[in-house]
Formats: sequence, structure tokens, C-alpha cells
Amino acid sequence: MKSLETRTAVEPTLVFEHVRFGYGARTIIDDLNFEVARGEVLALMGGSGVGKTTLLRLMAGLVKPSRGQVRVFGKAIKTNDRTSLYDMRRRIGLLFQFGALFTDLSCFENVAFPLREHANLPDSMLRDLVLLKLESVGLRGAADLMPSEISGGMARRVALARAIALDPELILYDEPFAGLDPISLGVTAQLIRRLNRALGATSIVVTHDVVETFEIADRVAVIAPSPKGAHLVALGTPDELRQSTNPYVRQFLAGDEDGPVAFHMPASTIEEAFLDANTRA
Repeated sequence: MKSLETRTAVEPTLVFEHVRFGYGARTIIDDLNFEVARGEVLALMGGSGVGKTTLLRLMAGLVKPSRGQVRVFGKAIKTNDRTSLYDMRRRIGLLFQFGALFTDLSCFENVAFPLREHANLPDSMLRDLVLLKLESVGLRGAADLMPSEISGGMARRVALARAIALDPELILYDEPFAGLDPISLGVTAQLIRRLNRALGATSIVVTHDVVETFEIADRVAVIAPSPKGAHLVALGTPDELRQSTNPYVRQFLAGDEDGPVAFHMPASTIEEAFLDANTRA
């Protein structure tokens, strides 16, 4: 893992500056500030529904902040400038939750798809590149198989090969470990780390899996809900988060029932609810 001096010596790959975002009157993200250094693996963690996938959408320019600024590769994302937006996205790889492979295309053609769309390559070179990407995730032997003929863990790895087909500088992972068995989970986690190093890329991983994530992440950002919208409550190395005294961080990492996130949704007492129902009857 890189030292702080190494990570901050060059322009960060991604910067959030006082970012706020919501749908209508409902604020999802409130005043978020953080940056991700080049070559870093940053994990984004937090409870379900807190807005982690929304952060990925902001990073990819799929939605626009209601306040603040998101900068990628040193430039502010301009969602109304299609040319610059598409140029930026060509430098980004995205691993969708559960892979999202094209079911009617073979594994080879799934990985070839972004190359056919964005690179004018002779067939022989395209074939070699696709096979190299599949080889990097250990699935060159599955090139001619359809997604329905491979396991869920293998499908996730094919999707990862597709995400890195254009050698992206920034790779976004949306719940890459969801639904995987322990072996597939461990393989996928180590692939994320190795591919990030091999490509010289920056990786942002949205996940709930604490154990595997802490093995591969340089830093971890923990997002917590609040009445005003989700905000950053912790940002540091895995060791620093293990030592955190923040109640939400401690509850999240331990999976405790008791803590800032209550088991019961706010409501009247059960006695009052029964009494009110009997009164109406």
C-alpha cells in the first residue's frame, strides 16, 4: 500500500467538494468532501439505502449535484457537455452489481463489446486483446461459453474483464461481492487489487463486506445517514477504522443490533397502537 506522501504527490483522480444531491425535496447526500488519489483502492461503505450507489452515479456523471462539484481527472464533470462527458467515461470502467452481462452474447463478445464500440481495431488485434483480458481474470477457457453456461462467480469475473477492456484509469465497482460464495468472493477481491496495480488505475469499491474489503483497500470511507442526508463519518486506513470510536462505525463493523441505527423504525408504542386499533373498532 502506498504512503500518504506518494498518494498526495500528484493530482487526485477524484474529488468531491461540498457535494449535495437529492431527489426532489429529499436530500440523499449532504455536504460530502473527500478525494481519491491515483493508484488508490478506496472502499465506500455504509448501510443499505444510504446513497453509496448514488455516489457512483455522481462519479460517472449520470446525475448532477444540486450543490458542490465532482472533479474527475482534474476536471469538473459537465453533465451538459456530451463530448467531454463521453471522453471522461471512456477512461472509466464500471462493474455493475451482479455483472449485468449481455445474456445473448458469449463471454468473448461481452468483453469485446466496449472495444467494438470505442476502438477501431483489426479483428486479429481485437481477438488477442479480449483473450488477454479473459486470461487476466482466469477465464480464457470460457471465451466461447454463454453467460447461462457459467457460474455467478465466473460471470462476475467476465464482467470485470469487460470493465477493464479499455484499460481504464478509474474503475468503479458496485457491490462486486454480492451473492458470491466464499471462494469466488476471495478470488474477486484479490483480482480487484491485482488489476488495480497492473493497470496503474484507481479503484472505488462500494461494498458491505468488511473482512475482504479491509484486506485490499488502501482506505475506507464510511457514509452514515442523518435527517439532513448521508454524510462522511470516517475516512482512513482499515487499521484506523478498527480503532475508531465513532458509534456508527463501530456498529457497522461489528454488525451490532444496538447502536445509532435502531432495529425498530420510529413509531408509537405497541400498547398505544393496539389501544388505537381497538378504539377505532
